[in-house]
Parts: sequence; C-alpha cells; structure tokens
Amino acid sequence: MQEHCPDPWTPVTHALKSAALCPEQREEAIARALQELLTRVPAVATALIWPCPQRKGPWKVHYAGIRRNAMHRWLSARLDPSPEMVASVLERDLRTGLNDMPPALLLKLASPESGRRAFWILWPTPGEGGAFTLPPNEGLLRVRQTLEALLEVEEKEEQYFSPSSPVHDRSLIEALAHGDAQALAAILSLARIVTRADFTFWGQAYNDVVEIAGHLGARHSNFGFALGLGRGIGGRVAAYGTPMGRGDYRNSPYRDPSVSDIVDREQVRSGMALPVRSQSVPDGNVHVAAVLYTTRRTVAPFSLAEFLLGQRLTRLLEPLPLAERPTVIHWPGLVRTPDAKTAWYELLLHANRVEAVENWAGQLIKGPVIVTDGSGKPYVLARSEELEQLRAERARQPEKVQVVPLALAGLDRAGAVYLCPAVSLPPPHWPDFLYDLVVACNLVITRLEQVQDQLDRRREQWLRSLLKGHSLQYVEQDGYRLGLPVERGQFWVLAWPQDSLQAMKSARKRMIVESVVLDCLKSPLIFVDDDTAIVLLEGQAPQPPSKVRDALLQHCGVQPLWIVYGGRYHSLEDLKMGLTHTIALAQKARREGYGEYLLDVYTFGLDSLLENPRLMKDLEAFATKLLKPLLDYDRATGSHLTETFVLAQTLGSAQAVAERLGVHVNTIRYRLHRAQDLLGSDEHSPKEQTAMALAAFIWQRSHAGEGPSSADSSP
Repeated sequence: MQEHCPDPWTPVTHALKSAALCPEQREEAIARALQELLTRVPAVATALIWPCPQRKGPWKVHYAGIRRNAMHRWLSARLDPSPEMVASVLERDLRTGLNDMPPALLLKLASPESGRRAFWILWPTPGEGGAFTLPPNEGLLRVRQTLEALLEVEEKEEQYFSPSSPVHDRSLIEALAHGDAQALAAILSLARIVTRADFTFWGQAYNDVVEIAGHLGARHSNFGFALGLGRGIGGRVAAYGTPMGRGDYRNSPYRDPSVSDIVDREQVRSGMALPVRSQSVPDGNVHVAAVLYTTRRTVAPFSLAEFLLGQRLTRLLEPLPLAERPTVIHWPGLVRTPDAKTAWYELLLHANRVEAVENWAGQLIKGPVIVTDGSGKPYVLARSEELEQLRAERARQPEKVQVVPLALAGLDRAGAVYLCPAVSLPPPHWPDFLYDLVVACNLVITRLEQVQDQLDRRREQWLRSLLKGHSLQYVEQDGYRLGLPVERGQFWVLAWPQDSLQAMKSARKRMIVESVVLDCLKSPLIFVDDDTAIVLLEGQAPQPPSKVRDALLQHCGVQPLWIVYGGRYHSLEDLKMGLTHTIALAQKARREGYGEYLLDVYTFGLDSLLENPRLMKDLEAFATKLLKPLLDYDRATGSHLTETFVLAQTLGSAQAVAERLGVHVNTIRYRLHRAQDLLGSDEHSPKEQTAMALAAFIWQRSHAGEGPSSADSSP
C-alpha cells in the first residue's frame, strides 16, 4: 500500500494523502500537491473543481499556476450545482482556451462508491503541440488514483468520524488504553465498517511483544497470539510505527512461523496493520501503543481510500497511553486463586460458553451465578430449576440475591446475571467486579452467537447441497467434517407454523431450540428454512418424539409443533430421497393443520406412497400405462376424458365431477361410459377398480393444475 522506494511523484501523492489524513490542514496540503505537480509535468497551471457540500456553493476551486486570480474567477464563473452542467461548460470553454492560456485537458474524477464527482484540469506548456493528453505515465495515474481516494475519504469521514463517533470520546479511548472490553469492541466494530473488513483484531504493544487483546469476526473463539517486536507484520508495525498492507498474506514475505498457522486457520488473505501511537515518553520518542489489524478472507486488497480511512481511524485514537501488563489481583473473603484476574482476561480472549463465566464467577463469590436472556430463560437450560429457586429466594430476601442487567453503555443486550454471593460485593480490591463480570458475559454471549451462527450456516449449507443434488462425494466429505452420520441412520423432521417465522428468526430462539434438541437427542438440529428443521440420528434415539416435543414446548413456547419420525437411510442417496419425501409430509401436516403432532412417516397413508421420490417414476409410469387409451383419445380428438375419469375416481361420484367442472351431470355420465369402453376394464373386479383408482390418484397429483377446470361441451 505504501511506496517503499522514493520516486519523483512521492511529494505529490504524499501531500494528497496528508490532505486525507489531516482535514484541518487539507486546503494547504492540496495546494502543496498542485504546486509539486507543476514541477513534474509540462504544464503552466492545474486546477481542481472539488465538491463542497458544507459551504455556500456546491464547489470550491483549487488552482496553482500562472494568472492565479484571473483563472480562479474564470473557473468560478463556470460552476453550476449540476456536475453534468459543469462538465459540459468546461469541455466547451477549455477547448478554445482563455486569452493566452492554451487549451486544457479536463479529467473527470469520481468516487467508486457513490459516484461523487470532481474535475482535474491541466493546462499544457505553450509550444507542446496544443493538444494535451495524459501520457502513459505511472506517476500521473497514481496522482489520479490518490485524488479519487481523497474524494472518497472526504465523503466517508462525515459518516464515520462525525462528532458523535466513538473516536471522539476521550473517556472511551482512555478505557481502550486500559483494556476495556466494550471500548475495544466499539473500535473494532467501527474499524470493520470503515474498511469493509471481514475480521478485525487488536494487538496491545508492550516493550517486547504484541499480544492480541481482542477480535471481532473470528471464526475460532480461541483466536489469539503473541508476536515479538520486529517480527511478522504486526511486530514490524509496532517496532517501526509504519502502516503495512499486503495483497495476500499467504504469499507475504512477512509471514512469521509462530503465528502464520493461527492466521491461516482464520483464512485471512488480504489485510493491513496500522499503528496507534502513544503520547511522548521521557526518552523523547513517540512509541506505538497498539496495532489495529483489519483483514479480509479473500484476495481483495484494501483500496487506497480504505487504507487512508483506516489510518484516519487510528490517528483519531492517538495519543493512546501505553498499557501495562495485567497484574494478579487478590482480595479478602474470596477464594485465593492466584490467577483471578488472569482468568478473567482468559475469558475475555477465549471463552465461548456461558458456563465458563458462571463457573469462574461462582468460585469467586462462593455462590451460584446464572446468566439469563431477554425472556428470562437461563443460557444454560439445565439450570432452569436452580434459577427458579434463586428467584423464589430473592422474593423472600431481596438483599440475598443480586440481579445485574447485561445492558452496558453502547450495548443494548437484554438479560441479566443472578448472583447469590457468600461474600460482600463488590470486593474492596476489585471495585469494578460486577461491571467486569457483565463485560465478560456480553463478550462470551457474542462469541457464542457467532460460533453458533457459523456452525448453523455450515450445516444448513451442507443440507442444501444434499437436497439440491450436488456432488455426493463432496457432500459426504463435508458431512464427515461436520460430524454428521452420513452413512446410515434415521431422521426426524420438525415443522413449526409459519406464523412463528418471525420468532424463529431470533438468534436466541434458535439457540434455545437447538440446545433442547441437542440435550434430548445428542444430535444437532439443522434448519431447512426458518420453520422446518431436521435431526439425523446415528442409532436409536435417546428420547422418544413425545419427550422431545414436550421439552421444546416447555423451553420455547412455540405451538403447535409437528414431528415426523421413523425415516431411515443406508446411504446419502437414501437420505436425500427420504428427506425430500419426509419434509414434504411435514409441510403437508402443517399446511393442513393436522391435529396429531407426532407422526410416523407411514401414518400419512396413500400420501406417504405418492410423495415418496423413490417410487415417483415407477408410479407415474404405472398410471400412464393404465390411462394410455384415454390419453391417446384425448390427443386425437381434443376431448377431456382423462380429466373426467380421474376426477370421478378421486371425487367419488359423477355429480361431484359435474359440480367441479360446471357441466351437466349427464355429460359427465356420457364421458365416463365412453372412458370405460376405451379402457376395456372390468368395473366389477376389485383388483382392476383398485388399480384404476390408484392410477387416477397418481395422475391427479403429478398433473395438478394442468387440465381445464371450466365447462366445455366436447364429448
């Protein structure tokens, strides 16, 4: 991203980048860039027509070169609020020139994001042939790219770095310097948005090492590393204070063996590392206090504008006080674990289970700690009874049980932490204990949701690939990676009513449903869509469907709920066909509002046969063969004997068919007599009656909606 070898164009691009990074000195920096530009091209003048939304007019004019005042007035007189009109007028008037000014070259600049417009004008030196075109000069092209990056930065800074942005909150930045988790989350979130990154993380710089202090967007909850100063990308940034950006980390010369596997596991490809400097220290130098990493999982290097916006962000955090390494904390009355605060830091960095926070805090306060969600349910469902006891105890003795909300400044998370301590809180040597506990809960819950979401997406993608008929070899491999029983087993399909769709979209609702199924069946729930899901079981189900349904109703309160069970498979092809069949049956039960909620796959009677994809081709061939005389006759005469015969078999009477088609019942009787003659079947034979009725049901299901349904007079 940065020029490592000085060249003649560096002063120009450096001045333009300074204009992007220092808005308070932008006018002077642009003027300096234009002056530097004139020393490098055969031109007598250059100008920028630049958007100016915050001033009286829509444009401002930057000009360098001869006849400055006259040309400034001449350009200002040709400006219009419409960029198209400005371009048209300038193209016309610059072609002929002004007095002794030569014809000029007009270059149109645009922000790639919004299309925001600006104009760059160059007047060639007299005697250069009149017509001035942009030569194939890498330096001039880089100037143009930098101008367009500046245009984008100027537009985005109003959105990202307004006075209400976290980067202007010095108390938040002070908290950031002291390792505050919420401050860190706010900055990492902003960095992720500003640079359009997939994954951001923060390295705290000490005098010998950079330690990852937090991350946002990681796929692995235990992501983290320590990197020596001067080593790798982050270590070099911390040591030398120079931003670094590489196109592809996997092919970077700065890969460090101690961390490359960890970074590769996150599939990081493109990235940049930006220093955050501290205030001056006694030796007179300015030291790096932290390193902000912003990365993508594709080989899509950050644009110059994104690189500059990232630098703007880190500069607004400066000066950031140098951090001290965490120290061990003890206090009277609590269990004397020498790593009490260290364990808290470990939770912040690595934990992704609420149980870990509850166990850690419970040991310290010598009593139960239970974290609940916005609906009042415990995150660890097994502690539901214990939570009820705590609530009852609090009703009797309010001072004995404390309830601390999970909501923090800048984070509107519903829920609470219930604590029944045997010691006084907060401890005298840890006055922020309750706040720090809430911080840990929030971070762990966020991480838990991210991990759950990632697993859900992978399983759902696997299921979609299976049902859509993708290569079974790859589906099988992915199934093994996910730990699913892909060779043989049984499956259940669960269906909720569609009016519960919105509720099921809640991440927490899904987590509860999945936790209940996992507890009952020891197998994960995989959603087909927002209101249909499946479970794959390798062997005998640990709990019967009735117990699973009762547990779901108890914890989720979503009614009604249909469970279709009993399907078995001995291969992936079996599984695909069986799931397609059973999902259709479950959706039918929901659609038709079955009053029975626990359904064996074979309780659907004829429907379970007709909707079985394994039999579909054979059944259709059977029906076509039996009805062939009617089909041939209809094709030859344009009549509708097949439709009439099928309706008579499925509806049960000629009168019902007449009412359905809107014709006289005698017409229907005539058609049926004609159909019997063509078929030549014995209507008194139970075997033939059954065969014809089955053929009719098959034909009706496979050709629903194809035939005419209005009156006609054909025989």
